[in-house]
Amino acid sequence: MIWSPVPIDHYREANRANWDSRVDSHYGSESYGIHRFIDDPNFVGEVARFDAEKMPDLSGRRLVHLQCHIGTDTVGLARLGAEVTGVDFSPKSIEAARRLSEDSRTPARFVISELYDAPSMLPETFDIVYTGVGAICWLPDVRGWAKVVASLLDEGGVFYMREGHPIMWALDYEREDDELVINYPYFEQSEPLRFVEETTYAGDGVLSSPVIYPWNHGVAEVLQALIDAGLRIDRIEEYDALEWEAGPVNQLGEDGRYRLAEGRERLPVMWSVLATKT
Repeated sequence: MIWSPVPIDHYREANRANWDSRVDSHYGSESYGIHRFIDDPNFVGEVARFDAEKMPDLSGRRLVHLQCHIGTDTVGLARLGAEVTGVDFSPKSIEAARRLSEDSRTPARFVISELYDAPSMLPETFDIVYTGVGAICWLPDVRGWAKVVASLLDEGGVFYMREGHPIMWALDYEREDDELVINYPYFEQSEPLRFVEETTYAGDGVLSSPVIYPWNHGVAEVLQALIDAGLRIDRIEEYDALEWEAGPVNQLGEDGRYRLAEGRERLPVMWSVLATKT
């Protein structure tokens, strides 16, 4: 198969610069807990632990983590038994991930690659393809993404994703009352939204590249893209909690996740998909 990636454009170039500029803040932040990985060989992090419970047993499984950022969740999954490869388009993120792997004495491979180029950058397929929280909103084409997922999976291999819910991404974040109002597109659009964020969600400091371009992808769009790419949908779940503060989703719980302060039953803020390549 000749792989045809989506040509990178100035939107994703800006996003890559933005993620490069986040690395120092994230690596030194308490939220990412780098020192805990280094100091405690049994520490895996809450995201990896939560997601591992939703996947098949990781022991000895070859797992690729797409859009892995600085590799904390990748290292956590390695400590839970997987043979891991992390992929990210940010060179500074991959540099930090490799440093984390070395300093925490946790074997992991990390590859610099734009998401749509991943099948041509990796010489093998995997038992599990994993996509963590807050990832696919940085991609312009969910159908192309699903083809990447399928291309990287062995026959019978498993895909798992937990992600911010598209209805949550569509909310108006600027309101000061408790009203939940749709302000942004729910469905994928050809042109992304544009925001300028001088700071990031973890750590301190001002970003040198503050402009970001996200895209939203509706639930049906994501599921149909995976089905069309040859995956069978095995489980879908929705959740009332997020890993980060997002506008009205701002009440921090004892489990370290954020929820709506009132009326949590009003909408999901995160969802997950488990699928198998048939």
